[in-house]
Amino acid sequence: MTSSLDRDNRVGRRSGIAHWALIGVELFVAVGAVYGGIGLIAGNAIHISDEWLVGTPFDSWVLPGIFLLIVVAIPMAIAAAAEMRRLRWSYAASLIAGAAQLGWIVAQWLIMQRFFFLQPAMFVAGVAVLLLAWIAHGNVKGTTNTAESWKR
Repeated sequence: MTSSLDRDNRVGRRSGIAHWALIGVELFVAVGAVYGGIGLIAGNAIHISDEWLVGTPFDSWVLPGIFLLIVVAIPMAIAAAAEMRRLRWSYAASLIAGAAQLGWIVAQWLIMQRFFFLQPAMFVAGVAVLLLAWIAHGNVKGTTNTAESWKR
């Protein structure tokens, strides 16, 4: 027979692993978005084909680079920092960052109508942020999200 303490320890261990995995994914996406955003702003130093801009509202990669920093890099970095400090609003920050990542990829598909191998991987990263945040913040069946577990 499994005691409630055993179950709580398993859930706590699982949510602790999810918490650190969440921070890892958020940092990975944030760093990649900073690299990509700066690379686009700096004269397309990452060498994305200018042909991809045809039919979009952009005539250079500068604005997409700025948008990448604002829409993806900053929210992911803020969410990761909030998660590391276990701030009260870290769950909301992670949900916003994950949703922004998904929105960014969907916008790319709709605006550019081009496929790039990183798009599905980054879409999955956005889904992972949402799922890991949900698990890490105690929204798994049989657990609670108490004020004591998330300080500040």
